[in-house]
Amino acid sequence: MSIEVTMRHSDVRIEALKEYAEQRMQRLAEKFPKVTTINIVIDVDVKKHMYMAEVVANRLGETAVGAKEFSESAKSVIDTAAARAERQLLKMRVKARKGTVRKQRAASAKN
Repeated sequence: MSIEVTMRHSDVRIEALKEYAEQRMQRLAEKFPKVTTINIVIDVDVKKHMYMAEVVANRLGETAVGAKEFSESAKSVIDTAAARAERQLLKMRVKARKGTVRKQRAASAKN
Protein backbone atom coordinates (compact mmCIF):
# COMPACT_ATOMS: atom_id res chain seq x y z
CA MET A 1 0.00 0.00 0.00
CA SER A 2 1.44 3.30 -1.02
CA ILE A 3 0.10 6.71 -0.08
CA GLU A 4 1.31 9.77 -1.95
CA VAL A 5 0.53 13.31 -0.79
CA THR A 6 1.22 16.20 -3.17
CA MET A 7 0.96 19.89 -2.31
CA ARG A 8 0.53 22.34 -5.19
CA HIS A 9 0.69 26.11 -5.44
CA SER A 10 1.97 26.48 -1.92
CA ASP A 11 5.10 28.47 -1.14
CA VAL A 12 5.28 27.11 2.37
CA ARG A 13 5.39 23.36 2.79
CA ILE A 14 2.93 22.53 5.49
CA GLU A 15 4.31 19.34 7.03
CA ALA A 16 1.52 19.09 9.61
CA LEU A 17 -1.09 19.13 6.83
CA LYS A 18 0.80 16.45 4.90
CA GLU A 19 1.01 14.26 7.99
CA TYR A 20 -2.71 14.72 8.65
CA ALA A 21 -3.54 13.73 5.07
CA GLU A 22 -1.33 10.63 5.32
CA GLN A 23 -2.99 9.57 8.59
CA ARG A 24 -6.48 10.06 7.13
CA MET A 25 -5.62 8.07 4.01
CA GLN A 26 -4.06 5.34 6.17
CA ARG A 27 -7.40 4.90 7.94
CA LEU A 28 -9.07 4.64 4.53
CA ALA A 29 -6.53 2.01 3.47
CA GLU A 30 -7.18 -0.04 6.61
CA LYS A 31 -10.92 -0.19 5.86
CA PHE A 32 -10.35 -1.27 2.27
CA PRO A 33 -7.41 -3.70 2.05
CA LYS A 34 -7.76 -4.27 -1.71
CA VAL A 35 -6.82 -0.65 -2.44
CA THR A 36 -3.23 -0.68 -3.69
CA THR A 37 -2.38 3.03 -4.03
CA ILE A 38 -3.91 6.27 -2.82
CA ASN A 39 -2.90 9.63 -4.27
CA ILE A 40 -4.08 12.86 -2.68
CA VAL A 41 -3.40 16.25 -4.24
CA ILE A 42 -3.92 19.34 -2.08
CA ASP A 43 -4.09 22.56 -4.06
CA VAL A 44 -3.95 25.97 -2.35
CA ASP A 45 -5.47 29.06 -3.94
CA VAL A 46 -3.95 31.93 -1.96
CA LYS A 47 -5.99 34.69 -3.61
CA LYS A 48 -9.37 33.13 -2.88
CA HIS A 49 -8.30 31.47 0.39
CA MET A 50 -9.60 28.11 -0.84
CA TYR A 51 -8.25 24.59 -0.62
CA MET A 52 -8.91 21.77 -3.05
CA ALA A 53 -8.28 18.11 -2.30
CA GLU A 54 -8.47 15.36 -4.86
CA VAL A 55 -8.28 11.70 -3.82
CA VAL A 56 -7.60 8.98 -6.37
CA ALA A 57 -7.61 5.39 -5.14
CA ASN A 58 -6.47 2.49 -7.29
CA ARG A 59 -8.01 -0.87 -6.53
CA LEU A 60 -6.46 -4.02 -7.96
CA GLY A 61 -4.80 -2.22 -10.85
CA GLU A 62 -7.73 -0.06 -11.92
CA THR A 63 -8.77 3.43 -10.91
CA ALA A 64 -11.59 2.93 -8.48
CA VAL A 65 -12.32 6.31 -6.98
CA GLY A 66 -11.83 9.93 -7.79
CA ALA A 67 -13.15 12.47 -5.30
CA LYS A 68 -12.63 16.22 -5.45
CA GLU A 69 -13.68 18.74 -2.79
CA PHE A 70 -13.31 22.49 -2.20
CA SER A 71 -13.36 24.31 1.14
CA GLU A 72 -11.87 27.20 3.09
CA SER A 73 -10.42 24.91 5.76
CA ALA A 74 -7.54 22.58 4.92
CA LYS A 75 -8.44 19.78 7.31
CA SER A 76 -12.12 19.82 6.44
CA VAL A 77 -11.37 19.52 2.73
CA ILE A 78 -9.22 16.45 3.41
CA ASP A 79 -11.91 14.91 5.62
CA THR A 80 -14.75 15.48 3.15
CA ALA A 81 -12.73 14.17 0.20
CA ALA A 82 -11.77 11.07 2.21
CA ALA A 83 -15.39 10.54 3.29
CA ARG A 84 -16.56 10.81 -0.30
CA ALA A 85 -13.90 8.34 -1.46
CA GLU A 86 -14.92 5.99 1.36
CA ARG A 87 -18.57 6.07 0.26
CA GLN A 88 -17.58 5.34 -3.33
CA LEU A 89 -15.32 2.44 -2.31
CA LEU A 90 -18.08 1.01 -0.13
CA LYS A 91 -20.51 1.24 -3.03
CA MET A 92 -18.03 -0.59 -5.28
CA ARG A 93 -17.55 -3.31 -2.67
CA VAL A 94 -21.30 -3.86 -2.36
CA LYS A 95 -21.76 -4.00 -6.13
CA ALA A 96 -18.93 -6.48 -6.49
CA ARG A 97 -20.37 -8.75 -3.82
CA LYS A 98 -23.88 -8.62 -5.28
CA GLY A 99 -22.55 -9.53 -8.71
CA THR A 100 -20.70 -12.53 -7.31
CA VAL A 101 -23.74 -13.73 -5.39
CA ARG A 102 -25.98 -13.40 -8.45
CA LYS A 103 -23.56 -15.39 -10.60
CA GLN A 104 -23.35 -18.15 -7.98
CA ARG A 105 -27.15 -18.34 -7.68
CA ALA A 106 -27.60 -18.47 -11.45
CA ALA A 107 -25.02 -21.23 -11.77
CA SER A 108 -26.59 -23.30 -9.00
CA ALA A 109 -30.09 -22.89 -10.46
CA LYS A 110 -28.96 -24.26 -13.82
CA ASN A 111 -27.44 -27.36 -12.24
